[in-house]
Amino acid sequence: MMTRVQASELIGCAQVLLRDLEPGKVKDVWLNLVKDLEIQRDTKNRGQVHLELLYCPFGMENGFTNPFTSNFSMTSLEKVIKSGANGTDAIENDEAAINKKKEVIIRGVLSVTVISAEDLPIVDLMGKADPYVVLTLKKSEAKHKTRVVNDSLNPVWNQTFDFVVEDGLHDMLILEVWDHDTFGKDYMGRCILTLTRVILEGEYKDGLQLEGAKSGKLNLHLKWMPQPIFRDS
Repeated sequence: MMTRVQASELIGCAQVLLRDLEPGKVKDVWLNLVKDLEIQRDTKNRGQVHLELLYCPFGMENGFTNPFTSNFSMTSLEKVIKSGANGTDAIENDEAAINKKKEVIIRGVLSVTVISAEDLPIVDLMGKADPYVVLTLKKSEAKHKTRVVNDSLNPVWNQTFDFVVEDGLHDMLILEVWDHDTFGKDYMGRCILTLTRVILEGEYKDGLQLEGAKSGKLNLHLKWMPQPIFRDS
């Protein structure tokens, strides 16, 4: 039996203007897909694409810390640890050790403060909500949960949770907002984000729109405390 391979079909496309990006800063965007970038008459809903963009112009490599680079200089302590207690081998091969390409595992502690939410969607027939947030680190599946705030669509939690992250460049944080109910729970929306921005900036505060909801914003404060691991590539 012969299997017929069908040609790929374009679902949609989008574009980003480089002038809208700030070098060294992570930008999280949702872009509407269109059939043709040159023809703007297309009004058909073709979906959206969710992108995380990091603009690194040529000539600005030293202007900011880029965790994706694999060239890392070794400190004196790292040379001693690598070659033995006296560090003799490292001293003799100092230049080779400095220039050697290293693979870095971005390990650390991620501190997430769930500050508040605004304008949460109504999912209850009574028009009220008892919201709480479930935080999940995707790779380790570690979970935390805020307390329930009763009768509010604009809850304030101000609760902080810490996650041990083993591979920050390849992990994601998922925050789901639920409405607590005596007989179950109702889904209100979620936010999904990578750790790239907090690794680059060290700390930031932002308000994130809920995905899969008509309204709602989650206000967060994230802080990164690095514990990098180096190993030969």
